[in-house]
Amino acid sequence: MFVATFSLPAQGFALGHTLDAAPEMTVSAERVAAHGTVQVMSCLWVTGGDFDAFDAALAADPTVERVIETESFDDETYYQVEWGDGVGDFVDALIDSEGSVLNAKAHDGTWDLRIRFASREQLQMFQAYLSRHDHPFQLRNLFEPRFPRQERDQLTAAQRDALAMAVEQGYYRIPRDVTLEELADSLGISRQAASERLRRGIDQLVTSVLLEPESG
Repeated sequence: MFVATFSLPAQGFALGHTLDAAPEMTVSAERVAAHGTVQVMSCLWVTGGDFDAFDAALAADPTVERVIETESFDDETYYQVEWGDGVGDFVDALIDSEGSVLNAKAHDGTWDLRIRFASREQLQMFQAYLSRHDHPFQLRNLFEPRFPRQERDQLTAAQRDALAMAVEQGYYRIPRDVTLEELADSLGISRQAASERLRRGIDQLVTSVLLEPESG
């Protein structure tokens, strides 16, 4: 299993017109596997500056067939879109190479896509598609996870619970709102077990997200 992070210009891929019109906006796609054009990257969370400019540009964006749903919250807006043929071709290539999108974010005219491939051959197949269709790209990271079974969710359930509770209760604030002992009590485990769970969880996140054991 390999996890690759690609950077691609939005122009020629997705939302190029929209991001040109509203360059301060950040678009994050919900993590979805590549099963079809309708599902892949169709749910977008947008934050940033001028939502009116973003909405107007999105309505005229040639890479978007239609906006299916939109809902605004305090500082972000949710969009569900149906992609046009150009993005569909890209998704078809991803499906053919059996890749799964783990993370996708666009800002300042560039998409960063984090994609999991089952083999190096599938990764190379996808790279060949990009080159063949003149998609300029940069392979920023490439690594083989140390814990393949955990890669999909990054953490064990116990590690996720511990880290989430630590953040919610203010353990990582300065100064801390709770002590390690209080956090351990909330989790129903010993102080040592809580410390070890947090340490292993952070180690797994940093290893999977930031480190580059193998680059290309």
